[in-house]
Amino acid sequence: MKVVSVVKNLKYSLVAILSAALMTVVYIYTQVAGNWDNVGLWINVMPWYNKILFPIFVALFGITMAYQAYLWGQPKACSIGQKAGGAGTSSIATVSSFFVSQCPACTSLGAALLPVGAATFLAQIGPYLNILSIGLMLFTLHYLGGFKGD
Repeated sequence: MKVVSVVKNLKYSLVAILSAALMTVVYIYTQVAGNWDNVGLWINVMPWYNKILFPIFVALFGITMAYQAYLWGQPKACSIGQKAGGAGTSSIATVSSFFVSQCPACTSLGAALLPVGAATFLAQIGPYLNILSIGLMLFTLHYLGGFKGD
C-alpha cells in the first residue's frame, strides 16, 4: 500500500505524528473549554467506545495529512482536482469531528455554537459521527490512491 510506504519515510512520519498531536491538543482544548485541569475528568467520564474511536480518528488524521503532504510534493501522483477533493473530504471529516462530544458531560465546540436541541441531538449521535469521520478519512486515503500498490 502506498500510504504505508509514505508513512515509513521519516519526513512523512514526522508530519503524521505532528498532525495527530496537534489535532489531539486542539480537540481536547475545545472539549474542556480551555480548562486543562479538566482533562483527567474528561478522560474518566468518556465512554469506552470513544476511548477507542478518538485515537483511531486522530491516527488516521495524522496519516491522511502526511499522505496529502506527500501528494502535494509529487507532480504527477494525482490530478490537482483529486488533490483538492481529497483535502475537502478530510476537511469535512475534521470539521464533523468537532461536533462530537467525546464525554457525556462535555459540550463540543461545534455543539456549543448551536441551539440546545441541536447540541442534545449531536450528543446522542456522537458515536455515529465519530465512525463517519473515521470512514471519511479512510475514503480520503482510498480516493487519493493510498491503498494501491507502490
